[in-house]
Amino acid sequence: MKKMLVLLCFVCLGFSAALPVMAESSYGLLYKNATEPGSGSSNAGPYKKGTATCTSYFALVALGKCGIKDAMNNGKIRSLAFYDTYTRNIIGYKKVTVEAYGY
Repeated sequence: MKKMLVLLCFVCLGFSAALPVMAESSYGLLYKNATEPGSGSSNAGPYKKGTATCTSYFALVALGKCGIKDAMNNGKIRSLAFYDTYTRNIIGYKKVTVEAYGY
């Protein structure tokens, strides 16, 4: 009975760690290195770029700000043309970088 309870705890822990990953369009529980395009409000040629990065460790600790507004503030962008999201996940270490382009 004790072994069954320990196994159930590990299964629940693994599933809860995978939930944030499954919300993405393409996910990799063990490894992911993908670029996902975003959208914006203008088709004008961008001339400024802003970047924002955040990291997560085993879905337990997350550090940083990686929102579109944070990337726009870092690049001093007033009007967003488009943005891209780069995600790298290697066995529990996840790094998300948002690059915003605009003027």
